[in-house]
Amino acid sequence: MDQDNKVTINKHIVIITPGFPADENDFLCIPPLQEFLKGLKSLFPFLMITVIALHYPYQYKKYSWNGLQIVSMAGKNKKLKKPLLWYKTINAVKKINESNPVNVIHSLWLGECAMIGNILSKKFNSKHVCTLMGQDVKSSNKYLKPLKNKNITIVALSKNQADQFFNITKNSADEIVEWGIDDITVSSSERDVDLLAVGSLIPLKNYSLLINLVEKVKQKYPDINCKLAGAGPEELSLKQLAKENGVEKNIEFKGILSRSEIFKLMQRSKIFIHPSKFEGSGYVFAEALANGLSIVSFNVGYAQPHPKWFIANNEDDFFNITLNLLASKLDNSPVNLFPISETINRYASLYELN
Repeated sequence: MDQDNKVTINKHIVIITPGFPADENDFLCIPPLQEFLKGLKSLFPFLMITVIALHYPYQYKKYSWNGLQIVSMAGKNKKLKKPLLWYKTINAVKKINESNPVNVIHSLWLGECAMIGNILSKKFNSKHVCTLMGQDVKSSNKYLKPLKNKNITIVALSKNQADQFFNITKNSADEIVEWGIDDITVSSSERDVDLLAVGSLIPLKNYSLLINLVEKVKQKYPDINCKLAGAGPEELSLKQLAKENGVEKNIEFKGILSRSEIFKLMQRSKIFIHPSKFEGSGYVFAEALANGLSIVSFNVGYAQPHPKWFIANNEDDFFNITLNLLASKLDNSPVNLFPISETINRYASLYELN
């Protein structure tokens, strides 16, 4: 992309998402979207980006975030009030379009955001891009059928997700674009944590496998050191399972950590354990690799064979791979399989910026 194009583009992209950071310190809210938008704005400083957040933040407000204009509709996930929320959102974007014509609608999740985006793109005669984000690619998603043949450019986050989308809808995703990450400076500190897991403590993430894994590994490595960062409804049951399995001293539950704290913990760790049976992408995979860890996971999301990424077929396989890695001299050098520059360039093409 030449410098002339970089400074002369002047288009308006509207992002429609269920939630968005309430301020610049809100690190938990969709980290890959945050990194992408900051990078996009940096590369295209004259590009106008407006973000419409349907449900979170929970207060209606207009505010600036890293130079972007954000409109929080404060829907608060109240199901009975959703039709009114949709009506207000459509009218709000219409008013925005009157003063700053919208060239592209980009919706996140093939759900209500895509439905609203579809209505608006028809009214504005603008392009509509929808990124599949995860559990929207399930047969239980009531929006899949009515939206599947609409004029929407569908972007999957991984081949696994694109395959699942095709299996359910018999339609192919138009593009596969992984959420990327910037290069990370990795310290040379000692890696004193053997196993690390990071994620929400919910049934989907399958962290009971992690507890059982540590119990098995402990038979050969009594001092195995495991950290689990995250919070959620399964926290108490997982702690109870760790106690029942005799590994409560081997697994430390770290709770919610900031992204910088997670990266520091990653740089102290050797092997990233991700036992989830389903992921649309698994952005944490990109973060783990960029911080120098080796990964053990099932074939979900971004998963792909790599010298630092080991894909298990079942729980026994998971255990055997982990045991072999613990006995090996690991390469702790960072790897960026999903550079943010590639993500930005791919979306820039979809937005017709280059």
